[in-house]
Amino acid sequence: MADLSTLPKDWIVISGQFTRKAHTNVYPAIDPTRAENSLTGRTVVVTGASRGIGARGIAPAFVRAGVKAIVLIATKSESVKGVEQELKNINPDVEVLGLGVNISSAEQVAGAWSRINSRYPKVDILVNNAGIETTESEKTHEQDPDIFFRNFVNVKGTHMMTQQFLKASMPWATTSDPARLINMTSSSGWGIWPFLAAYSMSKAAIIHYTTTVAASYAGTVLAIAVNPGLTDTEIVPPVLRAAGFNYNDPALTGSTMVWLVADPARTRFLNGRVLTAEWDVEELVGRKEEITSRNLLTMQLNAKLRVEQFVD
Repeated sequence: MADLSTLPKDWIVISGQFTRKAHTNVYPAIDPTRAENSLTGRTVVVTGASRGIGARGIAPAFVRAGVKAIVLIATKSESVKGVEQELKNINPDVEVLGLGVNISSAEQVAGAWSRINSRYPKVDILVNNAGIETTESEKTHEQDPDIFFRNFVNVKGTHMMTQQFLKASMPWATTSDPARLINMTSSSGWGIWPFLAAYSMSKAAIIHYTTTVAASYAGTVLAIAVNPGLTDTEIVPPVLRAAGFNYNDPALTGSTMVWLVADPARTRFLNGRVLTAEWDVEELVGRKEEITSRNLLTMQLNAKLRVEQFVD
């Protein structure tokens, strides 16, 4: 593998740039306190909420956007106590429910949603943020199968949380008020990073999973996958940390997610697609026709297909 330390410190950003402007911090268009990004009266569930981007970026952004209630999911309920207090400091009136859930357990996920639904009959937004990274070697023959497949809780947990969310949403979701689903992914899902082999495969699966969910519901579900870019969290692999690349502010990801779900009519063209939090949202809107007509920002086979190409 090439020596990553020789690359420019902003390489992660510029190598994956889709818009002319790229951001590493919150900027005006995605400011969660702006009226056009308001989530007043809405309820959101966030997994992986005890630390990292969930605790420092996503949950605070949604509270700043004015959600009525936020449910924080973590492996242990006591681990979100500090986050709960920080959210109350932002808005003392926000309702916060912290739940301890192993999202790899179907029984625990179903039990959690039973509690959530009894308290909040309408959950508007689910953010599947929880994830792990356990790749131990970039060489396939050296990888322990059990450790390798631990990464696929990223897919399993996302699916089970989504399934329960959609079951609860079907009675009320419409094209004008869709159930809003955000799935956390990674640029490793479309890049080639052998030292993140299992993790990157799980994140690629989440991108296509998001597209499949969007296609399964005729506009009553808004499903978008978000890559946060490089952010200083516990799962940054040592090789990337040692390279000294610049980190994004966790609030960038949270605020981008707020922008994505605040106005479904504004972002419907991104339904079933993947984007990076660094990309400028106003430029994305400006490229709406290009994105939809060419089916950009989706996982596809890089080949020209269809029999018509062989007709003289």
